[in-house]
Amino acid sequence: ISLHKVRGDNGHHVVESAFKAFSRALRNMIDGTDTSNDWSASMEKTWGKSSQSYKDGIQLQRGGIIQRQTKETSIDVMLQLDGTNGSDKFVIDTGLNTLNTFVTSLAKEADVSLNAVCKGDLWVDDHHTSEDVAIALGQVLNKALGTKAGLNRMWCAVGGSGDAQVEVTMDLSNRPCLTSNLSLSNNEQGEEYVGDMSIEMFAHALESLVMNGQMTVHIVENNAGKNLMETVVATAIAFGRALRLCAAVDPRRAGKTASSKGTLSV
Repeated sequence: ISLHKVRGDNGHHVVESAFKAFSRALRNMIDGTDTSNDWSASMEKTWGKSSQSYKDGIQLQRGGIIQRQTKETSIDVMLQLDGTNGSDKFVIDTGLNTLNTFVTSLAKEADVSLNAVCKGDLWVDDHHTSEDVAIALGQVLNKALGTKAGLNRMWCAVGGSGDAQVEVTMDLSNRPCLTSNLSLSNNEQGEEYVGDMSIEMFAHALESLVMNGQMTVHIVENNAGKNLMETVVATAIAFGRALRLCAAVDPRRAGKTASSKGTLSV
């Protein structure tokens, strides 16, 4: 047996991640949880509104407010993670219809209450509005999650819209990283926009959300939509579903951080 270190490949993290994935899969099997299923009876029992997880979350009352003012945008965001009532709790007005759709779909699947209002320099282009809204959303999410102690922390979920199917694997790691194989920029029609938002800025908004949310996210496009909006919505749905379960309190952790280091802050 021989071991060869290839420069640039961090073997430690590969092995560590593999064992973490195995342990999570084993726990889900014991719980009877199928992560490829939107919401099963076993998931309702463990994570639903009658579960201990949900009740513990209510006690935390996690939320946050971000007000972000620059010469280019004025943004107000208010987020409540716990004790929300789903689709009744959204006020999303970014000035971009595509971004509104993405954020609303994500918040609905994450089962959070979210107000996000932006006045930006759209007479120039969609750059500053797209980027700054995503930055504010990531910041308020990271603020609401706090130390992340006692949380489930990791999850994967699948979202679909029309022909599009996208899978998101998420870790509230405090080590931000986004990898994605979304084919939006390589679409056969050569389109540069999804609705009123450029494809380039949608990709940048995703990155800004992940970086400021301090999370690790892998996005896999299993099947492209018959139009670009289907892929955008499928991504939002998968992202929101993964976030909901990552942010859920796991009573079995008894308030301890899901890390062998005991903290995610260093």
